[in-house]
Amino acid sequence: MPWRASAICGLAASVTFVGGVLLGDVAQPDAFSPANDDISDLGALTASSPWLYNQVAANLTGLLVVVLALGIWGALGEGLLSRLGVLGLLVVGVGLFLDGLFRLDCQGIDGACENTSWHSTAHRIEGGFTSTALILTPLVLALAFRRLPEWRRIWLPTLLTTPAVIAAGAVLSTVGSGASARAASVVWFLWLALVAFRLLRVSSEPRGAAAPGELVEKPPTSRYPR
Repeated sequence: MPWRASAICGLAASVTFVGGVLLGDVAQPDAFSPANDDISDLGALTASSPWLYNQVAANLTGLLVVVLALGIWGALGEGLLSRLGVLGLLVVGVGLFLDGLFRLDCQGIDGACENTSWHSTAHRIEGGFTSTALILTPLVLALAFRRLPEWRRIWLPTLLTTPAVIAAGAVLSTVGSGASARAASVVWFLWLALVAFRLLRVSSEPRGAAAPGELVEKPPTSRYPR
């Protein structure tokens, strides 16, 4: 996967997620409250313009995160921490994509709302795996970045991402559970944009050494002495 293309997809992922959620909030009826209602309610069967969340914030964003993860897989090279961190990103990407497919039956504002269908159950199970990956992935990648000269400059911001996500969610929880989830998500996607931007910079820097598994072709030498 070309690194530059992956980096651009990573930058776009932050825009599609935040934009899809924001526009989805605006499209809901007056009874809907972004401060109190869950993000997943935006894609429920009873939601207004559910495609803004399901196809933009979830499906499209998930695919973009997967493409970014594939680029980082090649850029980081060998190493257990690198591989585990990238696998965490892949879990997030796949989870977001599935989030737009496994829809809730109804929104919290609907009377007698009960999400009992198989796809609502699948949504909750997938959400558990995705949330865990969201929390753990920055921690693992921070340790991987610290070992690599090209990535070392963002290892500390990456390490602080998980505490920042938790802190943002805790602070906004005083407003409501919906505000808490949205604030935490925005912080996480800001970090994702930082990682994508670093990949973009790495892709444009001269590569002093070959990538893993790549042979360096030596320039031909003249047979005649100078």
